[in-house]
Amino acid sequence: MAFSGRVTDISHMGGLLASFEGRSPNLGDTIRVSGGKVLGRVDSVIGPVDSGLVHIHPIFDGVDSKRAIGSPVEVAPRGRPKDRRRQSGNRGRSVRRDGSRRDGGRSPGPKKWDRSKKGRGGGHRGHNKGHGRGGHRKSHSRGRGRR
Repeated sequence: MAFSGRVTDISHMGGLLASFEGRSPNLGDTIRVSGGKVLGRVDSVIGPVDSGLVHIHPIFDGVDSKRAIGSPVEVAPRGRPKDRRRQSGNRGRSVRRDGSRRDGGRSPGPKKWDRSKKGRGGGHRGHNKGHGRGGHRKSHSRGRGRR
């Protein structure tokens, strides 16, 4: 059973208390009058298990707490902003349905995490350049730089 409730009182913090039936709402869920105006967000669920109360706080601007007492409430559906498009994990590289790329197929160039041999000290990964098992050891003599 989904959440449904009724505003019962004003809390000591200026929020609203609502009794409910069914599953308790999640913290942070938006609560609205059934089919209408948004009241606020779920701050906490308090009281005994069989007759708990939802504390709705903060109350959104323009809501008259005294007039809200006795109103049936529900969890407002979560809506997605219309201008936000779903990203498919291609990290900004736009690919058409036929497989061609929208940027003309240009390669974005080397990435800073690219570990190619170009410009590096050669060798394979894991080699320690003859410094033994512990890697590079600090020299204790003065006047000599790194080996």
